[in-house]
Amino acid sequence: MGEESVKGANLGVILIIFAAILALGLIVFMLARNMANTGLTSVSEKLQAAEESEYTDFDGTVVVGQRVHAALSGFKGKKVAVLIATQGFTDKLKQPYAKELTSGYVKIGVGTDGTVKLKDTLLQPTANIGAGDGRVFNVAYATAAADGNALYTTISGGSASDTNSLRNLTFIQYNALLEATDEKGVTATSTINKAKDHTVIKYDNGTYIFDGTFRTDGGKVVFDLDFANLSKTGMTEFVPGAARFHANLLKDANGVILGVVFQQVGN
Repeated sequence: MGEESVKGANLGVILIIFAAILALGLIVFMLARNMANTGLTSVSEKLQAAEESEYTDFDGTVVVGQRVHAALSGFKGKKVAVLIATQGFTDKLKQPYAKELTSGYVKIGVGTDGTVKLKDTLLQPTANIGAGDGRVFNVAYATAAADGNALYTTISGGSASDTNSLRNLTFIQYNALLEATDEKGVTATSTINKAKDHTVIKYDNGTYIFDGTFRTDGGKVVFDLDFANLSKTGMTEFVPGAARFHANLLKDANGVILGVVFQQVGN
């Protein structure tokens, strides 16, 4: 009887010790999991902050052309749209300012057979975008988020009071290209040539907004990495290194950064 009591007591002690070890292990596991989750959250926040820091210089600032070139180089091949409007490009825009965009603007230069010619359509015949008809690119028109009216800019020597010098604020798209839209900035319409048509973005209190995503082909983002003309004096796309540019961010409807937008000061 005494031996059975001792055995029972020993078994109880063993069970208590086992339970204590189990509880301790559970506590350690919970602490480790919490630390891991905290660590992952911290890492995620730091990664997000690092990504956003890439855009800090372009959030409502003024930069020089050399910084625009650096941005193109730094973002090259990444899913980042880079939109540029130089004074030289604006001076070569052929169409007069239209307060209300039409489908003709987003389809300008795009033939019914899918061919694209920008000289003598979007641009004046004197525009220098390469030999012959020059190279092909997509543009983005800017409208006001508040009322949908197109934003305007002026050619060199022009003024806002001279309607003949007004042009629609138009950007050339570089790097990752934005989806094609209709004249209202809507991407999901049957009239859009998704491969060729241009884009409409909105401007709202210092930030450009795009209600879409990047242009794709076969599930892959489409890029325009032909930056050569931006460094060649005399080309319509030339970005002067010493010129000043307004720099603003381009975001989607959820506030996710899609790219950066540069407009030459005085443009």
